[in-house]
Amino acid sequence: LHFAMAHLTCAGGSIVTQSMWAAVKNMVDSWVDLELKQARVIANVYKAIDNADALEEHIQDCGFGIAIILLISIRALDYDYGQEVARRVFLFLQSLLTRLEPYSKAAQAAGWYPEDLRDLKIYPTLLGLDPTHNCYNTKLRFFVYTLHDWTPAGNAERGVLHCQHGQWGLEALIPYWLRRGSCVTDKADEADYFLVPWHTWCDRMIFRMNQSQEPVGEISEVYLDLMNRKDELLPHWKRQHGRDHIFIFSDQGMNYFPEWRDHIPHSVFLTTEALTPGCGPSCYSPWKDVVLPGHPDYFRFRRMQAVNLPLENRDLLFNFHGRHPGFGPDYYKDNVVRGKIIDLFTGVHGVSVGGFVEGYFEIMGSSRFCLVPMGTSSWTNHLYESFFAGCIPVILSDDFGVPFEGDIHWPDVSIKWPMANVSMDLYDFLVSIPRE
Repeated sequence: LHFAMAHLTCAGGSIVTQSMWAAVKNMVDSWVDLELKQARVIANVYKAIDNADALEEHIQDCGFGIAIILLISIRALDYDYGQEVARRVFLFLQSLLTRLEPYSKAAQAAGWYPEDLRDLKIYPTLLGLDPTHNCYNTKLRFFVYTLHDWTPAGNAERGVLHCQHGQWGLEALIPYWLRRGSCVTDKADEADYFLVPWHTWCDRMIFRMNQSQEPVGEISEVYLDLMNRKDELLPHWKRQHGRDHIFIFSDQGMNYFPEWRDHIPHSVFLTTEALTPGCGPSCYSPWKDVVLPGHPDYFRFRRMQAVNLPLENRDLLFNFHGRHPGFGPDYYKDNVVRGKIIDLFTGVHGVSVGGFVEGYFEIMGSSRFCLVPMGTSSWTNHLYESFFAGCIPVILSDDFGVPFEGDIHWPDVSIKWPMANVSMDLYDFLVSIPRE
């Protein structure tokens, strides 16, 4: 009992005061959602404790508080100091959680135990602790450039653990996945393709890079620097004049590098959309480019699966919750299809529509259908989230180019409805579909 209480006293030590412990306690269940700048603050606390050789002192005072500090810090440590440091701290966290497990009930009663630690499941993979994979036995070989003297972050692949968050996470996950597989090679003469990695959207958010095209946007400046230095940074470009080089563009990415037509028109693009607004059909060539699904965060995917009800228990016909002309930034004010959804279906029996709400995942998991209207672009991550929630997606985006059309018969797993015909006819049609 004394040992358990010692780990929960939280009276303060040589570095962390009692009031600081109280602030840490407020983050017990929000650790997975904190922004990088917040995680960095907590990581600095960890570093101060570690540098003072005071970890054991603080574990004795507030062991579960130290566990929360580590949970929050790892993403920032990975971004700022690299995978090796983050991996070491993660392994220490695992050993600490094992050590504290006998006292978890007391910690729960005191409000010090995280409600759910299952979000840690992806950490071993993203920290290089899991075994390598066989790339699904493909015979293709990929050379992934190592670019450490480029981009605002310096390292173009910096901070996978943080940058995998959000629908743009594929920019971080694809290069990392390839590096962990048998299909990667460091020998250019063995390579079929050369991947040019950059966590573009992640860097844009962290370094607040503007997207202006007048005269040249900051994202464009980075790409132009790459192309101007391609003999140095992309030494294998000349092999096929870039035709065997792969670039990843998520969510309107080519709009932020409009000069791509002058520099990389023949390269392969991995993109989330077949039609980029303001860019047009020329931004996607089916003979060389590939449409990929957006990335649903693991913590969202897991929560959606947890409330994915059996069909017989779903009491809602359909739902949509998200930005629309009456809710969200100004650039949604002209989104006609989302405006129609709100105007037509607000208050209709068996329907839930509106802006962001608490219990959104539960609403999806209680719906037979999930509406998937276009956003600022023809594609939207609502499509991919609907599968995890178990609702049938109803695509309300005429130009949505779905991924893997040659392998997936999309009419079997979704409904596509013309945007111009969003009316009560849609409601009547969905009602008419039997549950069986």
